[in-house]
Amino acid sequence: PAPVQYLEDHTSNPAQLLEAADWESDSNEKLALAMAELDERSRDILQARWLNEDSKETLHELAARYGVSAERIRQLEQNAMKKLKASMMA
Repeated sequence: PAPVQYLEDHTSNPAQLLEAADWESDSNEKLALAMAELDERSRDILQARWLNEDSKETLHELAARYGVSAERIRQLEQNAMKKLKASMMA
C-alpha cells in the first residue's frame, strides 16, 4: 500500500464530531436563553438583523417599523449585543 493510506483521517474523528455537536448544542441553548432575557424590541432587532436566514433587514427598514432613526436602531442593536455577550459568557 502507498504511504498515504497510513495517514490519519482527521475529518471523521468521532470524538471531535461529538465535541463539535455538543458545543453547537450548548451554544444554541445559551443563545436562546440570552435572547429570552432581552426586551421584545431588542430581540426583534437582533432577529431581523442577524438571525433571519432568508433576508436580513436594514437599519432603515427597522427604523421605519419602529418610528425612530436608523442611528437609534444601531444603538439598540449595539446594546442588545453587549447584553447578549455578557449573558452568554456568564
